[in-house]
Amino acid sequence: MLDLNKVYQKETVMKIDVAAIKHNVEVLKTKTSSIIIAVIKENGYGMGLQQAYEIMVKSGLDYFAVTNAAEALALREMGSAYPILLMSPYQQQELVETLIEADITLMCNSVEQLELFQKIKQEKGLIAKVHLVVETGMGRYGFRYNNLPDFTPYLEAIKIDGCYSHFNNHPKHYQNQINHFSQALAKLAEQGIKPEITHLSNSAALLSVGDAGFTAVRIGSALLGKAARGGQVLQTAVWMEAPVAQVVELPKGASVGYNATYHLKRDSRLGLVRAGHGDGLFLGYTDAKDPSLIHRILHDIREKLQPSRYQIYGIIQGKQVPVVGSSGIAHVMLDLTGTNFKEQDTVRFNCNPLLVHPAVPKEFINQLD
Repeated sequence: MLDLNKVYQKETVMKIDVAAIKHNVEVLKTKTSSIIIAVIKENGYGMGLQQAYEIMVKSGLDYFAVTNAAEALALREMGSAYPILLMSPYQQQELVETLIEADITLMCNSVEQLELFQKIKQEKGLIAKVHLVVETGMGRYGFRYNNLPDFTPYLEAIKIDGCYSHFNNHPKHYQNQINHFSQALAKLAEQGIKPEITHLSNSAALLSVGDAGFTAVRIGSALLGKAARGGQVLQTAVWMEAPVAQVVELPKGASVGYNATYHLKRDSRLGLVRAGHGDGLFLGYTDAKDPSLIHRILHDIREKLQPSRYQIYGIIQGKQVPVVGSSGIAHVMLDLTGTNFKEQDTVRFNCNPLLVHPAVPKEFINQLD
């Protein structure tokens, strides 16, 4: 009988090098003596929540953060007794009560939340453990750094364990955000509030400016060797692999990919790999708003002047192999000209694990004892 669970089966596999994650943790510990909060949001950065949690614990981390209430509660159901910070606000009273009872540390970023915590304290006697959030330049969540409310009326309903803000990752803004966060902490101190745990740096910031003098850092992508900058000492812990499915030979001038936007500059030997956007490859973060005409023109000029900067590669036996033409949902072509690479050779692709399709199987290698 046909197994419907196997009808949609990927040829790609996401490899996760557990030893590389352990190495990255050790590197990060040399960058700061502050608490490292392991951010395992979005299903453990695509690795699977339970697997990511267990790897981080074995790597010596004991403080965690997620952005989804279900993930926070799932960690407790897995038996975790470590601190868990939920970095998204929730207003549904029954859910918030459940989170408080599960000893989840909640972000607090609005007066409306404070009023809900107060109501829960009055009705159920529950006290919420919270980290106050200060808005210093990211624009998402938080009390404005120069317009903090009076927290005094709510102090019986909350236990303020920490306070944090979020870098917007623009290096020119780092110092202003540090100053604004420090200003907010000083204002809190005037109200008699002195959180023990203060954090501003994420992965990119830790590798650029360190912990900025605060008592904790939030680290996600750097654990996987995927930090935005400064990560030369980190090891890539996650990548994708797929076999060369077919080798074809095409003449100079032949078009490759949709819309015939690419034409071969020589007689070529190409390798087809059944992998593409549908697996989570060759995707990037973009704004919903289309770039202006001038930005598109400048990008095209830069791409012509510096083609190697924009070239995408696969890796076969340690050798970079250029992607030819535009990739598709399920296929990509590699230039194998001048090599002996053949069908069924394994191709390695860099990937963002957050974007990898859930149907792509995972393989954990170099497990820790």
